[in-house]
This record gives sequence, structure tokens and C-alpha cells, in this order.
Amino acid sequence: MITRRALLAGLPAPLLAGFAPEGLRLGAPDRRALWDTATGPHLRGAVFSQRRVYEDVDGPTFLGPGPVGAPISRGALDSLAEAGANLAVWSGPGPLGEGGGHAPDAAIEDHIADWLDRCRAAGLYTVLAFRSGPGRSDFAFHPDGDWYPRALYDVSVWEDADKQAAWAEMTARALRLYGSHRACAGVLSMVEPNGADMGRPGVWATMARAITEACAGVTSDAPLILSPDRWARASHSAEIEPLSDRAVIAVHDYEPWAYTHEGGPDFRDAGRTFLERRPEAERWGVLEFGAGVDAPDLAAYYADCVERLEAAGANWSCWRWTSGWEVYEAREGGMNITRHDGAMAVLRRAWRGNTARPA
Repeated sequence: MITRRALLAGLPAPLLAGFAPEGLRLGAPDRRALWDTATGPHLRGAVFSQRRVYEDVDGPTFLGPGPVGAPISRGALDSLAEAGANLAVWSGPGPLGEGGGHAPDAAIEDHIADWLDRCRAAGLYTVLAFRSGPGRSDFAFHPDGDWYPRALYDVSVWEDADKQAAWAEMTARALRLYGSHRACAGVLSMVEPNGADMGRPGVWATMARAITEACAGVTSDAPLILSPDRWARASHSAEIEPLSDRAVIAVHDYEPWAYTHEGGPDFRDAGRTFLERRPEAERWGVLEFGAGVDAPDLAAYYADCVERLEAAGANWSCWRWTSGWEVYEAREGGMNITRHDGAMAVLRRAWRGNTARPA
């Protein structure tokens, strides 16, 4: 059987334009304009997070049947659109294998293609944001975890030139496959790069240049998106901002950490620094911010964040929206924003400003 992924990978652009499904045809509007802070924000929404399923770790139900979980229900996507959002950031595995060989993973590529179709059907743009890929497993985000075999912890990308090159190839391949889909608002090459924290300062800046060069020859209506080192901190944007004429800069902001992740004190008393440092680029956004649903005065925190983002003209998405998979949400719902009525009221008011939708 010829899959849609195989069709996209195998056809030259002129044939692709004629035979691909309507939502995948070339010629969709240039989506780089959606990131212009002088006229924005244009995209406002929330993040969905998924990773590869490991049955030995996850069992048969926690993340669903795989290959990627937890499953995101149709109701979860529809509820985001119905609340007024127009952006669903997908934070998930990249389309190349994490182990040896770096071959394309057909199951992941088909999953991404399906996600794009689902977002367009719901009236949502999406950013494809790659948490894992060659030499980096999703467990890189859980370095101290004792709930998975240590053999699954992989951060070798920071020391392996072949894996760094494969990451650039993966990003270019994703832009080539998915960048002309009308729901694709961009491809974020790596979620929260952290080479400096792994004792490899400067590696990400070199990788970012290689990624930009690899993508330069790809015809895509959607932009390449790059985040700075140190887990996408805006304070480390300077080393990749020279690339911003060809890429959107995306940062994450979880300051003050004592409030967003430890539940207190009140954000106004914990050294508020949200968005005090920001990229100098013309096209940038904040693709993750948020706090635990038990944090004090959460609605006021979100109102303050949104006010600052709107004033900056920056696209934004908060962490995170429900997957709709109850087994997962029962254990991992501490930052599921749909569980807090006051914060949701703030978001709904802000999302009323959205007018851009996939054609």
C-alpha cells in the first residue's frame, strides 16, 4: 500500500501540487507573515505533548497503543478550537529514528501527516516541534528519572557530529514533507536545546547554522523555527539571532520557576522576570509558558503573561492542553490548563483576537 507519506516523499514538486490532497497542495499562503511582531500576534493557542511509546515502560494503557502517545482525542482538538485558539503546537518525536542509522520512521511520519489533517479539520494551525530525534530521546527531559531503564536516556547528539548532521537532515525533510500543508505554521527543529547544560556550549549554535543551511534549498510556505540554547531561554537568543532573517525565533518562559513548577510563592513575590528579555528578531514567539494548576492566583499569572505577550506582538502558546486520554491525564494533569476555570477564562478572552485560520 502506498501511504500519503510515501507519496509526499517520492513525488517531485510539480506532480505533488497536482496529486496531493487539497490540504497538502503547494501554493498555500506564505506563513512567515504570521510571525511578524509588527502586525501580531496572529497565532494564540496551547501545546499538546506526545512521545514514543515504550510498552516495557508504559504498559498497555498509560500512553495508549502507540507508536506515539498519549492519544489526542478529536474532542481535545475541537475543544481548543471552540475556546477560540487558532494554534495547536505539537511537541513530539522527530521523523527520523533516534538510534543507529537515522532512517525515516514511517509510523512517525504518517502520524505527523495525520496530525496536520486533523488540525486543519479543526480550524487550527500547528507548529511541528521535535522533542527527540537522532541522538536525543524524550528521556533527555527527565535526566533524573528512575522510572525508565537508563539505556533509554540518550543525549549523544551533543557529542556526535553524525547525529548533529542527521538532525539537520531531519528538519529539512520535515519542511519538505509538511511545509506546504495549509495547517503547518512552521517546523521547530528542536524543542528546548540544552547543549550548554550538557557541557557542550556552542554546539547548538553550530547545529542551528547547519540546520538553516540544510533548509535553505527547501521550498516551503511554512518557516523554519529555531529556539536558543539553555532550554529555549530568551536570554540566550543572541547566538542564533543572526539566523533570524531565515528563521523564526521561538523561546520558552517559565520564570519564576519557584512559582511555575514548585507551586509558590505568588508569582509577584517570586522575582517576576517573564518576557523581560526577548529576542531582537522581527519574527519570534513564545511557544511555551505556564504553571501548575495549583499555583496561587493562577488566573492573574496568566493575565499578566498574556498582557505582556500581546504588547510585544508575539505569537504564543501555553503549556498544556488536555490530550483527552484519561489514564494519562489522571497521573500527569498537574499543568493541564483546562482544569482551571479562572485561567481558562483569561485564555478565552485573549483567543477572541484570533482571526487567522487554515484556508
